[in-house]
Amino acid sequence: MLIVITGTPGTGKSEVAKELAKITGFSIVDVKKLVETKKIFTFGSGGEKEVDIRTLGRAVLAEVRKKKSNGNTQQNIILENHMLCEFSIPADFVFVLRANPDILRKRLAKRKYRTEKLKENLGSEMLDYCTLKVKANYGIEPIEIDTSKLTAKQTAAKAARIIYDKNKNRKGDKVNYTSYLKKFLGLK
Repeated sequence: MLIVITGTPGTGKSEVAKELAKITGFSIVDVKKLVETKKIFTFGSGGEKEVDIRTLGRAVLAEVRKKKSNGNTQQNIILENHMLCEFSIPADFVFVLRANPDILRKRLAKRKYRTEKLKENLGSEMLDYCTLKVKANYGIEPIEIDTSKLTAKQTAAKAARIIYDKNKNRKGDKVNYTSYLKKFLGLK
């Protein structure tokens, strides 16, 4: 089984993936580490890393194949990264973690995000960027989970219930931050 966890930075992907791995026994492919070790980036004009998405997609697929070919074709894997919405991986489940923009702002401020980067990520969250990209790239409706009021452990438990639901009830949360977007844009 292959699980993809994506979403805007600050929504809890890394911690949720760790907790989900504890619950399920699945292994995690560290996509961020893959970017570093395979040097799938350049430095942009602002000094920030810019990742080549096509190369990353190929590297992630190769890593999944490698893990599955290590004698265990039934290897269960969790992939976690905000860039996983930018291309398609043949996944059994795609989760998009979401967070209330007010809470997300606090989480990103704690990480000392520059104002420009903070606004960019808040805008992405309010515009449903990752959800829309998953729909376009994977051709499926992702399972959204609102992490705003949940711990990583609670979020992972919720994801595990969806994964193991015998009735195939693959419904997550209904997330809509249109009111925040209107306020953000100065509209009524």
